[in-house]
This record gives sequence, structure tokens and C-alpha cells, in this order.
Amino acid sequence: MTSSTTLLQSAVSPDGSVVAIVAPSASSSSSRHVIQIYQVSETSTSLQLTLTHTSNQSMEQLVFVGKSLVLGRLGHHEVVVWDLHRGVVATKLLAADDQSFLAVASNAASDDRYYILVRNGPKLYIQEYQVANHKLVRKIKSGHLHEGEVDAEMEDMESTPNLATMVVTSSHLAVRTRDSGIRIMSQDTGKKVGKMKIKSLNGAETALDMAVCEGNPNTLAVVQDAGNATTVLYDMSSCKEVVRVSPKKATSSGDSECHLQLVVASESNDQRYTLLRNNVLLSVDASSSSHELLTQLSSDHPVALFLRKTKVLALMYQRGAECEARWVSHGEDESSSSLPAVVALDQEPEPHDQQQSDRAGAKKRKPTETTVLGPGQAGMETASSVKKVRVNEDNDDEEMGKDEAKVDEHDDEEDDDDENDEGQNMTIAERLAMLKEALDEDADDGDDDDHVDEDEEGVDFVASDKTTISFKPKRATTESLKELLSQALQSSEDNLLELALMVRDVKIIATTLKEMDGELLVILLGKLTSRLASSPLRAESLSVWISHCLKRGTFHPEHLAVLRNLLYERIESFSDLLRLEGRLSMMVD
Repeated sequence: MTSSTTLLQSAVSPDGSVVAIVAPSASSSSSRHVIQIYQVSETSTSLQLTLTHTSNQSMEQLVFVGKSLVLGRLGHHEVVVWDLHRGVVATKLLAADDQSFLAVASNAASDDRYYILVRNGPKLYIQEYQVANHKLVRKIKSGHLHEGEVDAEMEDMESTPNLATMVVTSSHLAVRTRDSGIRIMSQDTGKKVGKMKIKSLNGAETALDMAVCEGNPNTLAVVQDAGNATTVLYDMSSCKEVVRVSPKKATSSGDSECHLQLVVASESNDQRYTLLRNNVLLSVDASSSSHELLTQLSSDHPVALFLRKTKVLALMYQRGAECEARWVSHGEDESSSSLPAVVALDQEPEPHDQQQSDRAGAKKRKPTETTVLGPGQAGMETASSVKKVRVNEDNDDEEMGKDEAKVDEHDDEEDDDDENDEGQNMTIAERLAMLKEALDEDADDGDDDDHVDEDEEGVDFVASDKTTISFKPKRATTESLKELLSQALQSSEDNLLELALMVRDVKIIATTLKEMDGELLVILLGKLTSRLASSPLRAESLSVWISHCLKRGTFHPEHLAVLRNLLYERIESFSDLLRLEGRLSMMVD
């Protein structure tokens, strides 16, 4: 079974609440790397932060350190450390001329250390860094490379595949090289405690992919050969094989790199595992040395997959919008018979009632539910649900449904600002469409000033997957802006929030925020801070919102910590900018 599904580079925090994906570049020659940080749960998924970095090196690896740091390894000579609390680069580590960075890792049980696998000539070392100050605290010998591998790397660093990988647990450190197998070292002493020799089949190139089991960090999943479907589970304490997984059907996509994730499937039986290899889900029983294919996950969009004990989270990347999230249940008691052979992630699942009616005449089996979450949905409605809110001047229609809100719109309000923020995240096509729509509406208003139908006076709010909305920022009233903000914050719809932030009338902003609920103001402040961190050029417009938000709301110190750190970061760099400006002035004069 082959697959053309494109898997995104991604990482997940140890507790599974935060994930990061590397957004695909629009151009192969682009040097700008974009990393999206999402807050995830089984009921909602929302974009929290966007990190950017410019480098000619390709992004090779992404790793979380607790929930506060993300490591990015670019090429073989640069490691970037992002601080998620401040939304900035905390530090950059550069390799010396005779060194190479081969891998980065962290310990899921501790958030105060991170590790870099370094090549210095033929020798390998693990460098252990402290999170508090990013200082090197320990250097651990980790074997060596063969001379041929080192020579090839020195000749052409960019085209040479990676030469070694590393994983770290609370008790062990493991380093894998192509010809030397896997070296196991003690976390406490740094000394070698064992070795596993991986034999390749039929002279195939040895793979480097391996992953630690979630729920049992003593178990290590290892890919045997590059392009081969066999995965072997090892016990790191004894360095012995636990079980060999060789599916009868080919499950590899043919890529040289393999994405491995392994979890303990049963709390009562630590011999049962769930294995996600690339986009193929398998159930493994080590006690009987057996396994079965559960399903294959397929998507037409680039997708990042995250394995949980009973579910798989899929984040499908859509350019110009937030990722669409979908959960696929495999469950502790699921078997291959209760999941389809292929789960098409792009298709909406059938309603639960329809699934039961379709299976009424078939053999009885436990159905599985798959929940589709659009960007910011709360999980109580499907992706196709649409909420409409009518906004009319005449508030005399008593037969409107309970889901429709009535708000008076005043046409005599003057515009205080001719410029507005058109939404920096919109594509060119979307901007042209909005401009054309605005011009058409202005023309219609000029022709029909004295003949306006009652239906034409209304303005519809339609919030769906694609968020089509006719809210006019220049004509916004306090009530209409409050309604839009409340809807955007309660459902985490960033597209609606961006539309609300286009309002520039200071009086309307101040009055609206004064009337809003305090809990929503806390959420709004977090959204504004993340936008200020990722888009400093929006500071002029965002500062108005932040200022009035702080005046009207009641915040605890932890609510203000991110904003405070961000401001301190800007203040620290201000003096450097002043010195630079002075030097430039002297040169010009």
C-alpha cells in the first residue's frame, strides 16, 4: 500500500497540548522559515503564535523543550531556540568550522535541559545545555563516524544525508549511526551501557529513524532499513529485541525519511503498542509477537500527524488559513475491522445516525466516531454548520429565530480614519475580491440612495469554514463590533477577529471594550499580544486596542506576563537602535 500524502515537519510538547508545524514554503528558493504554534485539545484547535526565521539553510528538525521552548536545527551549522512566552528568538547556536550539528533532542520528563549531537572530525559528542541561560553544562562522548562518512560530509555538506540521530529519556541517551548501530548511554553518568547492532537486509542502506515510546520510555522503535517496512522495538535496558513489525503490505511512502511515533495502547498491558509509521497506523502485541494494520490516513493537503493513546490528531495545512484539525479514533479496543482501510482526512465524516442506519443490516460491531474541527471550532458543531446573525436598521421583525441577533446600524456615523488594516494574512486574491466587492457596493449605494429595499439594508454575518462576512469596519457600531468580537473570541475564529481589528474609530473601540465581559478581554489581550510579537509593523494599530483593553479589563499578573516580556525585549533593543541611528546620522552629515 503506497501513499502520496505529504507529511509536514512537526513537533509536539510532552503533554500534547501544544504542537508546532513548519509551514511549506511557496518557493523552493525562499530563505524564510515559518513555524505555526497551535494550542490543541479534543474540543478545539487554535493558532497561538507564528514564528519566523530567515536562513539559507533548510529546516531539518523541530523539537519542543517543555512547553516554553522550541528548537529548530537548520542545516548542519545552526540551531535556533525560540521562546514561546515572548514569541522571539531566545538564542542561536552556531557550529565551529570543523563541527556539524547532526541532531537535537529533549527529555520529555524534564524541561530544564536540551541536547545537541555534534560531530567534531570523526568523533561524536552530545552537548547538554541548560534552559535558564543556554550554557553548555556537559559533554558526553557518543562514539565516532567512519572515515568515509566524514569525508563525504566535508565534500558536500548540503547534499549529504544526515549521518546520525539521537533520542533522550530520563534514564538513557541513544545515538544511532549508519554503520555503528545504536549506542546506549546512561543519563546519569554519560557512560556507555549497551549497544544494538542493526543488520540491514540484502545490502540496503541502513536507516537512522527511531522514536521513544510514549508511556514506556524504556522502549525504542527503530526502522531497520531505509525504504523498508520493517520496524523493530527494542528494550533499552537490556538492548534486546521486543518485537518485530513487518506488515505484509508495503506501508512506506518510499521516502528516505520515516516519521515514527509509538505509544502504549493499554494501561493494564504494557506489551500492547500503537505504532504510527508515516501515515500508517498499526496495532502491535509484543506478548504474542503479532500486529495488525488498523488504517492508513490520507490527505490531499500537507498534513502533520500526532499519535495519542486512543486517537490521532491530523492538522491539514491550507495556505493562507489556519490548519484544519481532525481527530481519528482508534481506541484501546479497536481492531482493523472497525476502521476503514483508508481514512480520507479531507472528507467530512458521515453523521453518526447515518452510520448506524447504513450498518443496520450488517454484522454488529463497535462504531468509531471521527470529529472534524475547523479553525477555532468548539467541537459542538460540524464543520458545515453556519451561524447567521442579521443586522438591520428596523428592529421590528418579531419572527426572527433565537439564533439571530438584532443590532441597530446607524448610517450617519462619520469615518474618523480613511486607512484601515486590511488583514496582513489575506492572500492577494482575497484582497482583490474584497476591494471589488467594496467598489460594487459603493456604486450601488450611489444609484439607489432613495430606493433601498428592506432586504438590502441588512448586513449578514456568516461564520463558516471559509468565513464569508460582510461586516463593514468603517460603518461599525458599538453593538455590531461587540457582537463580532464576542463571536470571534468565543469560537477562536481568527478571521473574524482580524475583521474586528480593522475598526479604527477610537471611541467605538473604547465603548465596545468597556461593555465586554472580563473573561473575553483576557482572551483578547492574549490574541493582541501574539499578533504584536509576530507582526511588529502592526504596532500602531494594535497598541490602540491593547491600551483600551488594559484600561477596561481586570487582569492577573500571569495574564500580563507575555506582554511584559515582549515590551522588555523591545526596550532592550531600543538603545541599540538609537546608537545605530546616531552613527548613521554622523556618516550622512
